[in-house]
Amino acid sequence: MDDVWDDSLDDTECERVIAEKYMRKLEKTFTTSGYKYGVDASKTDHMQGGFDQGFDLALRYGKDIGAALGALLAQRSIRRKLGLPEENIDALVMKLRAIKHKSIFQSQYLTAADTLPEFENPTDMYTSLLSEANETLKRLDPFLVE
Repeated sequence: MDDVWDDSLDDTECERVIAEKYMRKLEKTFTTSGYKYGVDASKTDHMQGGFDQGFDLALRYGKDIGAALGALLAQRSIRRKLGLPEENIDALVMKLRAIKHKSIFQSQYLTAADTLPEFENPTDMYTSLLSEANETLKRLDPFLVE
């Protein structure tokens, strides 16, 4: 019955077998293309949202770290010129510079020469170092406005 060239089949039966095969092929084609379209549409919707969220977060983190680094380096320069003690500014600057964009967003990150403490999650590292930088800046310059 599955052989279209089978002489035992009449014309109507033969057309039915051909139509069934054609319908299975058509169904498979539409199912495959529908699946591909769904995956593509889902990627487009979700990837853009994820990118936007990650971009905003990275921009904020980068801005905060850059501001802290700039303020610390300015304090170091001023203290050197005035002959004041620099305390732990260099160590803190090295820790902040050791943060890479990947280190904030991945579970494994660099701990260069064990200078950075272990954290449960990379965002904790960012928060802790930024807090340490702000505390240091406040201690060095009590008139510093946040």
